[in-house]
Amino acid sequence: MNNFLQRIFRIKPGELGLILTLGTILFINYLTMGITKVVSVSGFLSEVQDYYILLVWAGDMGLLILATGLQSLIIDRFSRIRLLGAIILILGIIYALLPLTFMLDNFPVEISYTLLYLLTDQQWLIFPLIFWALINDLYSPAQGRRLLPIIGSFAFIGTVVGLLIAQLDAKLHFGATKLLFLNAIVFLVAFGIVFFALRKIRVRHQSKNSATIQEAFAGGWNFIQSVPAFRYLSLSMFSAGITITLLLYDTLSDASLHFGNNFQSFFALYSLVIAITSILLQFLSGRIIEKFGIKKSFAFLPFSMLIASVINFFIPGVWGSAPSQGLTRITLDTVDQSNRKAYQALVPDEKRGRVSIFIDSYLPSLGAILGSLLAFGIISWGISKGMARETLSSIYLGVGVIAAIIAVIAFFLMCSTYDQSLLNWQMKRRSRGSSVMDMLDFSDEEKN
Repeated sequence: MNNFLQRIFRIKPGELGLILTLGTILFINYLTMGITKVVSVSGFLSEVQDYYILLVWAGDMGLLILATGLQSLIIDRFSRIRLLGAIILILGIIYALLPLTFMLDNFPVEISYTLLYLLTDQQWLIFPLIFWALINDLYSPAQGRRLLPIIGSFAFIGTVVGLLIAQLDAKLHFGATKLLFLNAIVFLVAFGIVFFALRKIRVRHQSKNSATIQEAFAGGWNFIQSVPAFRYLSLSMFSAGITITLLLYDTLSDASLHFGNNFQSFFALYSLVIAITSILLQFLSGRIIEKFGIKKSFAFLPFSMLIASVINFFIPGVWGSAPSQGLTRITLDTVDQSNRKAYQALVPDEKRGRVSIFIDSYLPSLGAILGSLLAFGIISWGISKGMARETLSSIYLGVGVIAAIIAVIAFFLMCSTYDQSLLNWQMKRRSRGSSVMDMLDFSDEEKN
């Protein structure tokens, strides 16, 4: 069986055990998010006007920036295995305590769902920062191109299982309390895996220098400003935050209006379709990156955003918005994520954590905040003027089209500076005899 898996997925002897261990942890994380994503969104929209979720998103992204700012102080200083164990333990404790808010009679249920949504979204963005930073410590760039898509597929499998549970909840009504206790239990299992299976794993040297928040922020920002390709990639990710936020809101708003009380069932099924499609594409993303190369593979997200936002603009309603948002989400979570992680593997070890925080967290979050506030302002203003819902959606979707065009322009600018950026002094490693050109691994290890 092991030999069969190794042949199919190009796994070399000795790699399977660690892949399964890491994959199980990722599976558990996305299992819990698959459950709470559907429950929190459907619960919130059933209790509050749909466009107020934009304010929740803006506040959520602000909390994320604050949390990752504190996280940047330690991500490059301490063992990432210990950091992973710590975040898993914290999430488990919070999931064990959050059901109390649903059990208290006088506690507003809309606040309970808001807290649940905030927790889910913080988990969705913070957990991968630590997990994928650890992956880049464990594997070389050549191994990463081959193994990252395999490990990443566990996230989609976990999401599918979580969404199936959420779909069952829509039919059988387990209730948020029982589902949250289930999340707490599986995180206890994940903590056990980290404690017993990963603590003896040796990773590459990590920087132990202390830094203030300002120094940590400046370190990542100065790197991005000094390396042109990363600068334009940052602009693309900022624009992606705007467009994807607007597409997601339009989908939720359309679906909530169209399906009414059946929204949770629709949203679970819709998310399930996206997850299954993502699983299939994730298995191919490694080959796609190898075929097109890292540079050209960055084209998939901005062009998918542009196509999706234009389609959504001209085809109003849930049957235009849902496929459009699904296209961008699938592209972001498969080819683009694997490609960004492979590219970030070229960054020196002592800088990688802070750079990844900017690329994967700060900039998309700032874009999401701007997109959320713009949409909320447009809708609030339009309601006060008595404007039709279709008119308002056309205005904020037009903003999404503009942001997508900016992302496409940023891609072409990144391509024009890509080769030059690889030789930038910021890309030089401190270890003796190591260089960016070494990390490129032109020899193609798979042929050995």
